[in-house]
Amino acid sequence: MNRVQGSGSGVQKGFTLLEVMIAVAILAMVLVSLLGLKNRSMQDVMKAERITTATLLAKRMMTETLVKKPLILAEEEGEFSVEVYGDVYKDYHWKKAIAPTPIPQIMEVRIAVLWKEGARDEMVELVSYE
Repeated sequence: MNRVQGSGSGVQKGFTLLEVMIAVAILAMVLVSLLGLKNRSMQDVMKAERITTATLLAKRMMTETLVKKPLILAEEEGEFSVEVYGDVYKDYHWKKAIAPTPIPQIMEVRIAVLWKEGARDEMVELVSYE
């Protein structure tokens, strides 16, 4: 802070133009960084929401598959029905595989729920041995 002698009776205190410009530049950099963090945080929340939704859909399909006995060897895939699930899950599709294991009495059940995240394919997969 500089002291400027005025024509009046006392000493005036104030900031120079250079000090104000430096403070504004620092403030601008901080605000741009915070805005970037906010956008990244929102993207992370949206991705977590999609992962949670896919996990719940996979869990529901796994439960429906395991309730039906006996388990029959199969590989299937499809969309989530608009009649059953509504229009909410139109971006998700599923794959189901029931395969044998080295132990004859036990079957491997795999349920995968897939969706697009921008240009990437994302997936949640649940595996159960019954």
